This record gives sequence, C-alpha cells and structure tokens, in this order.
Amino acid sequence: MKKIALALLLGASLYAATPHTAKVLENMNSGGYTYMKVDDGKNTYWIAMTQRDVKKGDNISFTEQGWMKNFHSKTLNRTFDNILFAGDASTSGHTQETIQFKPDILTSQYKMKNTLTVAEMFKNREKYVAKNITVRGKVTKVSSGIMGKNWVHIQDGSRFKNMDDLVFTTAQNTPKPGDVVYASGKLAKDKDFGYGYFYPVIIEESNFRK
Repeated sequence: MKKIALALLLGASLYAATPHTAKVLENMNSGGYTYMKVDDGKNTYWIAMTQRDVKKGDNISFTEQGWMKNFHSKTLNRTFDNILFAGDASTSGHTQETIQFKPDILTSQYKMKNTLTVAEMFKNREKYVAKNITVRGKVTKVSSGIMGKNWVHIQDGSRFKNMDDLVFTTAQNTPKPGDVVYASGKLAKDKDFGYGYFYPVIIEESNFRK
C-alpha cells in the first residue's frame, strides 16, 4: 500500500491531470482502495483510487494521475498488467456523466516574440518533439528533489482540451511560485518515467530567466 500511496501523493504534485469518463464493469475494495474495471467507449482498463462507494453500471468521471505496469496488489494477491491511478472522481448511476471541456484558448497575455503558449505545446506536440522551445508564463508550483529532478509548473492563461499546466524539469535552481519567467527546454511527448509517471507533454533540461 505504500507504493499506491506514493503514486497518488506524487501524482497530485506532478501531474497535469487528464480527464476521463467511463462505465464501471467490475469493482472491488481492498486495503482502503477501490479497484475498477472500466469502459470509456474506446478502451477497457483497470483504475485504482482511494476507497469510495461505487457499483457496477455506474458512470464515473475522474482525472488521470499516472499508469503503472505490472502492479501487484498484496491485499488482492493480484498483479495488474496495466492500471491507472486516478483521482477527483464523481459518479452517476442513472445518466451518462461527461467531462465538460472549457473552450480552448490558444493565446496568452504573456506571449512574446519567439515564445509559444502552453496551449500550443499541447495542441502541436508532434511538431515540437525534441525541439527547444520557450514559454513565458507564471510559475504555479515547484516540487524539488523528486526522482532526482526539480519540477516546475507553468501556466499562461491558455488552454487546450482542459490542459493548461505545463511541467518543466531541471537540475538547476528553480524560480519561485508567482514568478513570471521565460521557461526554455526540450519538448518530449508521451514520456514515461516509470512508477506510473506518464506525461503527454513535458519539457526537459529546462532553464529559467525573468
């Protein structure tokens, strides 16, 4: 259970949560956690979250915190090939509950010449893979010394498919929350750090200047 708790705790600190809606096909409680097999209309998979009242047939909305491969639950005595750790769950037993996407905002008041917006990073990630990019925005969170890296969250008021928080990793000194900075680094997509830490977009080898 320490492994689950660590995944959920760090996930809350590091992830830009990705929203999902799915139907519960199976569920079981064990060790203070609820495990559910769900169908989101495209894929069927297992998710885990802190224990809650849910039943087969419920529609559940939740945010993605990270995938883990070959996860073994000691209390269930079962190994899951792939399981998604999730949070921010809400359920509906009668009507289909869907994630409401806010309108996309591709521009930013912080954007300057030769910079890109957070929304542009998410929307056009294929275009910028392995390229050095610069975003100007406000630091919203800093997590230091996790997996040998410092993790800096940047927002600039732009948004694409509800994604508005871009994570930069660095081994250097970091700015403080509230600072407005130019954040530069190399873009990676679908980055899997292991232990369930998966990012659709992340900026690595980053540096910051005001």
